[in-house]
Amino acid sequence: MADVDKSSKTEPPTEKKLTEARSKGQFAKAPEIGMSFTLLAGLLVILFFAPGKALELSLFTKSILENLESITLNQEGVTSTLSESYFSMAAIVIPLLVCCFFAALIAEGLQTGFRYTPKVINPDLNKFNPVNGAKRIFGARGLKAFLIDFLKFLGIGTVVWLTLLVFLDDPIFYAPIPLQHVPQFIYELFVVMFTILVLMLTIIAIIHFIIKKKEHEEEMKMTKQEVKDERKAKEVAPEIKSAQRKKAMELLGGQGVTDVSTADVVVTNPTHYAVALRYEKGTDHAPVVVAKGENLLARRIKAIAIEYEVPMV
Repeated sequence: MADVDKSSKTEPPTEKKLTEARSKGQFAKAPEIGMSFTLLAGLLVILFFAPGKALELSLFTKSILENLESITLNQEGVTSTLSESYFSMAAIVIPLLVCCFFAALIAEGLQTGFRYTPKVINPDLNKFNPVNGAKRIFGARGLKAFLIDFLKFLGIGTVVWLTLLVFLDDPIFYAPIPLQHVPQFIYELFVVMFTILVLMLTIIAIIHFIIKKKEHEEEMKMTKQEVKDERKAKEVAPEIKSAQRKKAMELLGGQGVTDVSTADVVVTNPTHYAVALRYEKGTDHAPVVVAKGENLLARRIKAIAIEYEVPMV
């Protein structure tokens, strides 16, 4: 039955259905895009900001190690040393976290069109239903997601391992080295690792997003009956149309329109609107609107004005 329903969805989605889907947070999204943006932000921070801070941290660490005997082992001395260490690390970590946070927001916004969807945060008890949860995990879609994640993990893990094998030849692993070499080694390792991860995740993200977009378009498709039902819902009921026509006829023949003959001037726009004004010097403090209308009623007002030779402007 599910196959029949799916095959019957041959019509493109209407704007109404797309709007409802967006309000529920239903977009074509690939999580790897957010990961790529976050890692790219981290890489840029490391490239342009970390070298100077790493040197400062290296010098700070060296000064501590060279002056261990001068550190007073009491609450005040230890607190002072830890505070300096904390601020040195915070100067590196905080810019990294801030940039990654905004990069994740931008990635999410690019996929959702920066639309605010409050319905997404509304509690949904069905999400806590263990039966529905098991269906999501062990269903066809859950197994497909698991397979994709496993392949991503396998591919990224392989590349990372091969990269580490290259760095195993560094003298840091088998020979005495100056302390200043440690931050430089960590910096180079992070740059290479982040660059490879960003490139791999970007490729995966593009492929996954294309797949997700196609799946989303298929899910949004409608049956011909759904399109007809939506079109009927937009149409005004026959009895309402009849009442509207009756009201219009009453307006066309009403007292307000017949008062046009007493007007001094009719102001038009010139096709859709008409306003009939009367002004009696000594009686009226300002021009009085004796009739006004648009479309059919405006044409009726202008016709009466012509009949009674009321000026029109």
